Amino acid sequence: MLKFLAGAVLASEAAQTYEIHQRRVVFNEARRWCDQVGKPLLVIGAPKLGFNHPCGDVTIDLSPNIISTCPYEIADVREIPYPAGEFGAAYISHVLEHLPTVDDAYLALSELHRVADKVFVVSPHKTSVAAWLMPHHHLWVTEKEDGEFVIQQR
Repeated sequence: MLKFLAGAVLASEAAQTYEIHQRRVVFNEARRWCDQVGKPLLVIGAPKLGFNHPCGDVTIDLSPNIISTCPYEIADVREIPYPAGEFGAAYISHVLEHLPTVDDAYLALSELHRVADKVFVVSPHKTSVAAWLMPHHHLWVTEKEDGEFVIQQR
């Protein structure tokens, strides 16, 4: 039993390390895209202390009470207060799964596509032990090969 638990802990740590790496890789893709097209980068979800991702040219978060590593505006991803096409890219990491319904997540994606030329999404995979343990994760977000998203209630 102890070997099983130790294996589960190591697998969870490996998954966490992979997710942090994934966030950085996708953020860097979004940053390069914006630099290439000469438009600002919108980041949804202010980076928290410790890990996550860098700041965007504009960063928004719904919560006024988080301690972040960068300045951010209070705004809801379902109603982004910027005009259409304002950003080269929008980067959203580990946010969509916190929305209460599938409709809310699709509304958020629609808003992201409205304000940005490209949208970069990072979300925990269904196999993530940590994601299953988070009571405030309501959705599973999966990107298909064609770039479309499948969003399911958890």
